[in-house]
Amino acid sequence: MKERFSFFTLGLLVLTLGVALIIKSNLGASAWDALAVGESKMFGLTVGTCVFINGIILIFLNAFLLKKRPEVLAAATIFVIGMLIDFWLLIVLKDFSPQAALLQYTSLLSGILTMGIGVAVYLQAKFPSSPMDTLMVAIHTRFNLNLRTSRIISESFALLLAFLFKGAIGIGTIIVTLSLGFVVQFFYPMFEQMLKKRSFQQ
Repeated sequence: MKERFSFFTLGLLVLTLGVALIIKSNLGASAWDALAVGESKMFGLTVGTCVFINGIILIFLNAFLLKKRPEVLAAATIFVIGMLIDFWLLIVLKDFSPQAALLQYTSLLSGILTMGIGVAVYLQAKFPSSPMDTLMVAIHTRFNLNLRTSRIISESFALLLAFLFKGAIGIGTIIVTLSLGFVVQFFYPMFEQMLKKRSFQQ
C-alpha cells in the first residue's frame, strides 16, 4: 500500500506538471484542460478550480451512466489534480511564458512526455482514476460500445464544451490527442515492472 501511494502521489505530481507545460505553450491543450482554461478566463477562477468543478460534475454523470453511487474517492483524486495544476501554473511556472515558436513547441512536447509518464505512474496505484478517464468507461459500459469509440465520444464531448467556452484549442490539442496514448503505452509496462519489483523486495 505504501508503494502504491508513492506511485499515486508522484504520478499526479508529474502528470500535472505536464498539463501545466502544455497549457503554458499556448499552442492548445488536451480537450478537458482546454475546457478548464476557457472556463477560467470566462468566470475568473483558477484553472485547477475549474478542473475540480468539472470533475465533480462528471462524477455524478458517470454514476448516472453506470447506474451506481457516485465514486466519492474520485473526488479526492480530482481535487489533488486541480490543486497541483494551480501549484505549477501559479507558483512554479508563473513567469514562464514562451513566445518563440521553438520554445512553445519544446514546452508542448515536454509537457506531453511528462504528462504521459505521470499517467503511466499514477495508474499503477490502482486508486480511483480521474472522472475524465472514467467517462470513457461509463460510455463503454452504458452503450455497449468499444473503448476506442467511447474515447472518441468522450473527447469530442469535451472539445465541444471547450469550443463553447472559448477554451485553449489549437494545434497542440491535436498533437496531444494523437500522441499521449502512445507515450502512456510505452512507459506503462516499465513502471508496472518497477512497482512489482519494489513490492517483491518489501
